[in-house]
Amino acid sequence: MNLKQFLNELKLHKDSERAIIDKNYHKSNREHWGIPVPLCVDITRSLSKGLSQAELLSLATELWQTNIYDAMVCCAKILLRVKPSKELWQTIVYFLTFVDGWALEDHMAKAAAKCILADESLLDELENWTKHPNFWMRRAALVYTLPYAKPKHDPERMLKWAAGYVADKEWFIQKAIGWWLRDLSAHDPKRVIAFVNTHQLKGVARKEATRKLKKPSLE
Repeated sequence: MNLKQFLNELKLHKDSERAIIDKNYHKSNREHWGIPVPLCVDITRSLSKGLSQAELLSLATELWQTNIYDAMVCCAKILLRVKPSKELWQTIVYFLTFVDGWALEDHMAKAAAKCILADESLLDELENWTKHPNFWMRRAALVYTLPYAKPKHDPERMLKWAAGYVADKEWFIQKAIGWWLRDLSAHDPKRVIAFVNTHQLKGVARKEATRKLKKPSLE
């Protein structure tokens, strides 16, 4: 399977009307083909069968470099078929330098998270991202560590990062703070309440953080 073959198959499913809607929704400057994400997943699964790990990474990189949104979504889905490795992580970090919206960043989240869980020394690198001038990189530090908001993981390092983001003016950063705290609240509501009571969260962060709390003691 080469890039031309993949794109030819993907192109069969172009939807011009949907492409316009998608492009406007994502406020995107990229070319859009209007292919629904579930269909991208199915196509990717079918066309990437039998490829080696190296071939998967190579195809993913070629798809990403097309700068076609739908091909880039397929690229992110290919990454899920690659085992955690230094090469996979470096590829994800390279892709992140081109991210200019939440969707593509989030499509890579599961692949990034499995690398982090397999090698927790990567958290040191993510901590550096929390000071990055590109707010999408700052956001990725929280989004890619969402597994640490689940049971049997220590959330404190990420909560420290979230605390450092409280004054950040970027709406997507505030949304990410709330998202992280909301996931944590599912099994550790007391810790989330303590965080909310300690830090003066902006509206969207506070709303998301407390969404699942039952009569939280926030006074």
